[in-house]
Amino acid sequence: MGATSRPVSEPKAPPTALAAVVLLATVGGAGAFAARGFADVQRGDARLSARLLDVAPREKAALEFTLPKLDGGSVSLASFGDKVVLVNFWATWCPPCVEEMPSLIKMHDKFKSDPRFVFLAISADEGWDPVTRFFGGDRPSFTVLLDNKGELAKQYGTTMFPETYVVKRGKIIGFIEGPRRWDEWYVEKYLREVLDGA
Repeated sequence: MGATSRPVSEPKAPPTALAAVVLLATVGGAGAFAARGFADVQRGDARLSARLLDVAPREKAALEFTLPKLDGGSVSLASFGDKVVLVNFWATWCPPCVEEMPSLIKMHDKFKSDPRFVFLAISADEGWDPVTRFFGGDRPSFTVLLDNKGELAKQYGTTMFPETYVVKRGKIIGFIEGPRRWDEWYVEKYLREVLDGA
């Protein structure tokens, strides 16, 4: 004789109230997980952008300076107060500086309407003549300063050109040695993080 088969019983549905509690807990947990994951992604993007830009973190007071401007007058670092100031030491006789300048111009175009941001291109040339010839009649929208023979650059610790310092509230918070492609997405991401950070 064959074994008698028993009908398979249908699984019982949980009571409606219990099902609602489980559903709410699942949705709430997923929402919290997603929110935390989104925050982690944002922090991860910030770290990734700083790494791709190869920013060396710094934490020291920026040396105060007052330098002459290409378009006349002078400017001091202190005049920018709490703004984020990108200080780029460069020279017209420096091939990597010349190579990176077009991407610096593009980068500045993205940020020039943000009142919290300032870009200073500080030339280490011996006078204005080579700088004026370099830009010709197409003067940049950012501030170009003259650090005659690179005296200020030496005080900042610059050992090669170009070098860039990220200054926020009077403190150097980042250092970038050598040329970069300043129009890349991670540059914008990094600078937005610096601008929006506490």
